[in-house]
Amino acid sequence: MTNPSTKDAAPPGVVYDEGVIKRKLGAALGLLAIFCVTYFVAAVIATRDFKQIGQIEILGLPLALYTATLVFVVGLVVTRMCLNQDKGGKS
Repeated sequence: MTNPSTKDAAPPGVVYDEGVIKRKLGAALGLLAIFCVTYFVAAVIATRDFKQIGQIEILGLPLALYTATLVFVVGLVVTRMCLNQDKGGKS
């Protein structure tokens, strides 16, 4: 028969640190906020009401195209940062 208290225990070497969890959650929420703001701005610029803003040309291309590309890049960067943060364990 096994001891019930050791049955649910964490594997050796795994330590729950509330401070690290809170820091990672705060960083993840901050990265989510950055992505959401970028996405919302790009979506608003692409609407009919803000057509004049979206058509502003920068180097021959409309601003709406730049913001759409920015959303893609920010999504990749945010994903990479979240994966790197979870990779280290104590990071």
